[in-house]
Amino acid sequence: MSCSTPDKLVKFTPKPRDIYTNENLKTFLRSNSQPNIVLRVPNAYEDVTTKSTNDKVIAVSQENEAMDIYYNAIEKEFLRAGFSVRDRGLFNEVLKKMSRDNTENINYSQIKDLTNTDLIVEVIKINPAVQYITNKAYSVDKKGRTKEYTSSKQYKKYGASAEFKIILVKNNEMAGTYTFNYTPCIDGCELSKFNSKPKPVSKLKVAPAIPAYEGVEKNVMEEFIKRCSQDLIAAIKG
Repeated sequence: MSCSTPDKLVKFTPKPRDIYTNENLKTFLRSNSQPNIVLRVPNAYEDVTTKSTNDKVIAVSQENEAMDIYYNAIEKEFLRAGFSVRDRGLFNEVLKKMSRDNTENINYSQIKDLTNTDLIVEVIKINPAVQYITNKAYSVDKKGRTKEYTSSKQYKKYGASAEFKIILVKNNEMAGTYTFNYTPCIDGCELSKFNSKPKPVSKLKVAPAIPAYEGVEKNVMEEFIKRCSQDLIAAIKG
């Protein structure tokens, strides 16, 4: 009997999540099962009006569109979990008009009266292009035995991360911080998938070329953000 050579695989080590919820937030949620929350997103009140080229305008527009999909996914998960989600557009308009201290910080305790909001879920950063690199591969034969290889070649894939913090409005208090990670190929990816080269971006004669996108695919990112939101809700309710 001839035996086939087992396929080589690449696996990346998952990055651990980092979650912290203080006792004040846990106590508040035990006595308020349906709190009013609002999602605050990066650069919420910055208007991008000028860019040096049309290419950059297109890139910024595409990035904003993708981020809006992720923000909407977060809000939907909070709605499903029984939270009352405030309109973040109206909330940001209130923030623009609020007074600030000498270092431009907002006194969040004012927001309770102005917007009837209990919690602010602040998106610190969603990064769809966290690079994972290894020079190790392995194979598994029919008997389940693993053999590891190392080489001078590097195998690269994109993962992702999402960072949040929770503000307890009535106390003007940061009540929780949360970081979640998406690691590619945790169950192993075939080595052949690392050898393919991306197709070159075609340039049109009339319209400017759209810059190539690098990072986790949008459908994978959206699923990752949904899971992050579910894990975030479980962490603050726990």
